[in-house]
Amino acid sequence: MQKIFSYISSHRIFSLSLYFALFIIFVTGFVQIADEVLEGEHLWLDEKILQTINGFSTPFFDSFFVIVTQLGGVLGIITISVGLLSILVLRHKYKQALIIGSTVAGAALLNLVLKLLFERARPDLWEQLVVETSFSFPSGHAMISAAIALSVICVCWKTRYRYPALIICSLFIIIIGLSRLYLGVHYPTDILAGWCVSGAWLVVVVLVLSRFQGTRKDRTRSASLLRDDSSL
Repeated sequence: MQKIFSYISSHRIFSLSLYFALFIIFVTGFVQIADEVLEGEHLWLDEKILQTINGFSTPFFDSFFVIVTQLGGVLGIITISVGLLSILVLRHKYKQALIIGSTVAGAALLNLVLKLLFERARPDLWEQLVVETSFSFPSGHAMISAAIALSVICVCWKTRYRYPALIICSLFIIIIGLSRLYLGVHYPTDILAGWCVSGAWLVVVVLVLSRFQGTRKDRTRSASLLRDDSSL
């Protein structure tokens, strides 16, 4: 019995350490990028990358990325989120649904706040195929698509769908980010910052919900012990 408790304790410590390390990595990455954005140190590199990507533009890619980028927009994310949440709720996977819903909703709110704080103007290097009126940093499409994709990977991690989810969601994150760069409506640093914030926020959501679930289990266990004691 002691070995079992020791294993559980060490497993929890390992999990918490991993989550903490991921959170630090994501936050540090965002802070570093945000600092560079505020100082404008690597704007030339952002623009160089965009110009390089634009050099591969073709009529086919124009049409393709205009369509693809809609998957990371408001309508696309709402449609995907509602579909996923409906499936999970119908299967009584309420915790998983809460993780995805909380991560996506929180990421959307954080994105609005951060855009207003940084007020970074969007790139204006060529005639754009889509019209965007909000601020550029961090990218809302990249941030919210990463939020939904990373949360799906998280809820599928201990299931047989782990690797399909990892592959599909990773491609989804990359293609949405690339679409924003190809269309010239975001700098690379906007995309990277959005990914970092979503990653950090997902860690917070998972830890909070895990803690809440753990507290409920402890209360249930305590109540059961009290009932057993009273029956003696």
